[in-house]
Amino acid sequence: MDKKRFSLNLKFSFAVGAIFLGVCAVMSLAIYYYLRSHVIREAENKTMIIMTYVKSTGEYVRETLRPAIFDALHRLNAKDEFIVEAMSTTHVSMQVMKRFNREIKDYVFRRLSDNPRNPANKADFFHLDMLNHFRMNPEEKFWKGIVTLNDKQYLYLIYPVIMDTPCLQCHGDPKDAPVQLIKLYGKAGGFGWKVGNVVGVNSVSVPLDTAFKQIKKLAIDTFLFGFSSLFVMFIAVYFTFNHLITKPINNLSRIFKGITRGNEPLGKAIPINSKDEIGDLTESFNTLSRHLLEAQEKLKKTAELEKRIMEAEKFSVIGQLASGIAHEINNPLGGIRLCFNNLLSTEMDESVKKEHIEVINSGLDRIQNIVKQLLNLSKTSPLTLTKTSINKIIENTLILSEYTISAKGIKIIKDLKTDLPDIFVDPHKFEQVLLNLIINAFQAMEEEGILTIKSWNDDNYCYISISDTGRGIPKEILPKIFDPFFTTKPGEGTGLGLTVSKAIIDQHNGELLVEISDKGSTFIVKLPLVL
Repeated sequence: MDKKRFSLNLKFSFAVGAIFLGVCAVMSLAIYYYLRSHVIREAENKTMIIMTYVKSTGEYVRETLRPAIFDALHRLNAKDEFIVEAMSTTHVSMQVMKRFNREIKDYVFRRLSDNPRNPANKADFFHLDMLNHFRMNPEEKFWKGIVTLNDKQYLYLIYPVIMDTPCLQCHGDPKDAPVQLIKLYGKAGGFGWKVGNVVGVNSVSVPLDTAFKQIKKLAIDTFLFGFSSLFVMFIAVYFTFNHLITKPINNLSRIFKGITRGNEPLGKAIPINSKDEIGDLTESFNTLSRHLLEAQEKLKKTAELEKRIMEAEKFSVIGQLASGIAHEINNPLGGIRLCFNNLLSTEMDESVKKEHIEVINSGLDRIQNIVKQLLNLSKTSPLTLTKTSINKIIENTLILSEYTISAKGIKIIKDLKTDLPDIFVDPHKFEQVLLNLIINAFQAMEEEGILTIKSWNDDNYCYISISDTGRGIPKEILPKIFDPFFTTKPGEGTGLGLTVSKAIIDQHNGELLVEISDKGSTFIVKLPLVL
């Protein structure tokens, strides 16, 4: 199934759009996180200012205002009095922040404890955790962080409240506390502390949800604006790319396809309308087209020349073949003619007449054999393929030639692979090939030679080799051994055995190879395991 095709223009535009979209998204996220950190930093700074102001107010009450009022009360002989509105650091701090919140409502100050004098200042679960945190980590001077409470986010700045000596009069032993203070709050809470105890926490908080929502909206608006701008840019890039690049390339492609289909003439020049890379590409295309036209003309001339050479070679081969046929047939015809003349013009007894007739029959058989082999060479008969054991064909062929070989004292060595797979061959034709090769090897050797036959295979082919220890084939005649009527053994054959054998092997899609050395020759038959 063909993959869906997308144009270069579309791919480029989408790539540019994806890059710009990614840049827009990254910039929007960067703006969001920058503004978010900026809001948090500003909130931290402001909560620190408020906390410093509250601490300063408390220190002023504790160190200056409260001692001065105690002195005044003693002079007035009213030492049991306690003016909460002026002497309680918690009360003064809370009242100051109430007035502060009239103008700025977001920042909330609280002084809380797990053992407060005023039940309204009882610590909640979060502040109890912070109180225990400071008690377990006395080295920490403050804590700040973002906390989610009731699905809302707050920035908290929290300081521990540590009991010191001036505060023990009101928070130590109830007997030492002013009577008025006991009347106001009782003895249940706010007493029993010692110097150094973490008795409570000062907490300043500011909600962040509103600011975060504004930042998020700004980031989304920025992204949407960027996306809209990028969409307009995408359209502009698409049409610009289409005009400057896609159309010229499509024009080149259309003409090139037309040339391959034969609709456009080869060598047609395309007008160059721009002095840029597209113009260079068009010029290169025109140059290539001209070179292809020149090459095509040269190929036509070369093909015509090759045709003439092949015709000349054909006539030469026909001449050689006719010369060979004439030579091979003239010899027995001459003998036949002589015998007929003798039979017609000479008186002879029956035995001599019989000898002449046998010579005539022998000559006619030779002529018939030559014609039959020529027919096999010129007209390839169809194969009758059968899945057969190659080793079995080798054994059968050796049986046919055993007497001739043994009479000359030739030693046979067989090295046949036992698990050779059966392959499809024409057994009779293949037996003819092996018989021709064995007879050639037999004729090439003197007495007591060695004939070696091997069979083996690899993943794709089956191999049969027939080696002799004869004189070998001279290198200068090696290219001619498969030519019709070529023989190095005048009077012993027609010179068609190897030619016919090679034609049969070619029919089987195989190869007939030859290797030569000073110690003899080896013919190798290479057949495919699967036709």
